[in-house]
Amino acid sequence: MPAAMNTKTAAVVLVATLAMAGAGAGIFLLTKSAPEGYSVDTELQIFGNANGDWKLDGDDVDFLNSIISGSSDRTTYADANQDGVVDASDVEQVQAVIDRTAEYLWLVDGDGNVKKIGLDISRIGAEYYSNTELMCILRLQDKVVAVDNAPYQTRNFYFGEEKGSEITNLVNMNAPNYEFVAGLDLDVLLTFSYSGTEAKQEMLQDVDVIYLGMYRPDVLEPEKSEYLQGILKAGYIFDRVERAEAYVEWLLDIRNDIASISSGIAEEDKVNVLMTNYSNSYFSDENIMDWSVYTKIDPQVQALLLAGGHPVAMDILTEEQYNGGLSRTLYAVKVGSEPIVTADIDFVFCHSVRYTYGGTVVTSTPDHGYGTGDGTGMDAAHALAAGRPLTDFVEDGNIYIMAGDFRNGATGGILHAAYIAKAIYPDEFADFDAVAIHNEYVSEWLGVSDYDVSTDGVFISPAV
Repeated sequence: MPAAMNTKTAAVVLVATLAMAGAGAGIFLLTKSAPEGYSVDTELQIFGNANGDWKLDGDDVDFLNSIISGSSDRTTYADANQDGVVDASDVEQVQAVIDRTAEYLWLVDGDGNVKKIGLDISRIGAEYYSNTELMCILRLQDKVVAVDNAPYQTRNFYFGEEKGSEITNLVNMNAPNYEFVAGLDLDVLLTFSYSGTEAKQEMLQDVDVIYLGMYRPDVLEPEKSEYLQGILKAGYIFDRVERAEAYVEWLLDIRNDIASISSGIAEEDKVNVLMTNYSNSYFSDENIMDWSVYTKIDPQVQALLLAGGHPVAMDILTEEQYNGGLSRTLYAVKVGSEPIVTADIDFVFCHSVRYTYGGTVVTSTPDHGYGTGDGTGMDAAHALAAGRPLTDFVEDGNIYIMAGDFRNGATGGILHAAYIAKAIYPDEFADFDAVAIHNEYVSEWLGVSDYDVSTDGVFISPAV
């Protein structure tokens, strides 16, 4: 993140407050456990970032020299080579990172673990949509050799037909076949979730297993999110620093555009919105009486808050539940039907997953996303959900079925917020074009040409 972004980030947080007012192959990674109560620093968590800003550059070299001379105090990330002292060898390491000649990089991963990552990388495995899309964003398609079953279904979209035919299916990375994965000779495996990452590292000692943090965006305080850190860290790991910084700038520009409108919506004028799911729910099966209510730490509620809506979860759940629990791992809470049907709800958005991280297919969920242009299934799902007896509390047109790509892709809730804003505040966002932004994401960032999300993909029903 360029130094200039510090000012932008401060502005982002201010607007958000207003809106809410009311080492390489063959080397085993050295890992240190996350400190208790781990939280993200508001500085780039790469060792060598001596001056505590958002990038490694000549300013860090100067600051390291000032620490060595005794004119400045040692800082959190000054020990670039993690040998316990700050000396000339740290200056050499930082300069090598700047010059792109470094052999390794020490950093804090997305779950607070200190890791040493080898930088000689030619074979990448990527779990789920967020990591797969990030590799496309950083123009690393040629180095990706394997993805899990979900993005594998749309491999031709992400990589093109020729490269797509060469991609290996990792299948179920929630419970991996380690012998199979080890045989792929990966240099790096990017994990989808923080859960189980270290167990994978123990089983794959010749692979650098990295949880970047893509699972945990925070559109309200982006400078404190593992997600934003993860994008920037990936820039240094894969020698794509400028591209990563540009992508973060693009995301924050869109986020600011949305917040600049939603911040003008008075608290009493905000619509009440339930963020829930379609897959394995009452909407798809009337015999299921428990409803999933997503919490504030989930990207869906994050997106809603950015769009200016009031989460019904805030009224239904306890404060602790709504905030994600004490461990900050509670993304959804199951509740009975009564608190749902008796609540004041204006809109419902249903998250959909067809291909799971566990390698299974949810047959009750219609096909959607980048791999299909046929919206018949999504429209039928909407009609089914709107026709359920217990959904009379909301108008049929105000129930939306959303593609899982929004929550599980690499935009960190930003695209999701764009579509939600258009749906719940059509007048306020009349000049805001969510589809155009989505198309820009596909063409400029994913690198997919001749694709129109409004005709070649299926992402929301009814359309906005």
